[in-house]
Amino acid sequence: MKRVAIIVDKNLEIGAAANVTALLMGQLVINNPSLYSDQPVVDTGNVQHAGIKYSTLILKGGKNQIINFSKSLLSDKSSVECVVFSKTGQTLNNEFEVYKEKISNSSIEETEPVGVIVAGEDEEIRRLTKKFSLLK
Repeated sequence: MKRVAIIVDKNLEIGAAANVTALLMGQLVINNPSLYSDQPVVDTGNVQHAGIKYSTLILKGGKNQIINFSKSLLSDKSSVECVVFSKTGQTLNNEFEVYKEKISNSSIEETEPVGVIVAGEDEEIRRLTKKFSLLK
């Protein structure tokens, strides 16, 4: 894995978009612990810095773009890893069991994804995400 891209719903407020990116990155790191260095990266003043190994960018797209993009990765049998976070998750504060149950019994359209993270080889991630704009 050499590149990570996070695509968030273009209609999210910036704080909500930041929250979605943090949640998605957290799940990706659990799935791929090698994304970060297992040794601290410390400067000369003994301040620890993030030890991320690969380029990460945050993009924006429409709700339907996120749904179609996520589904296309499954149908293509792509080697790219993909994880989504949805409006369903946003509405269930500290109710993981309810969240898990709702997700397990819903389609991706019903859960209303507000973000997706993809990770894989640099060239493939660039190709797959070129239709999305940089989040500003």
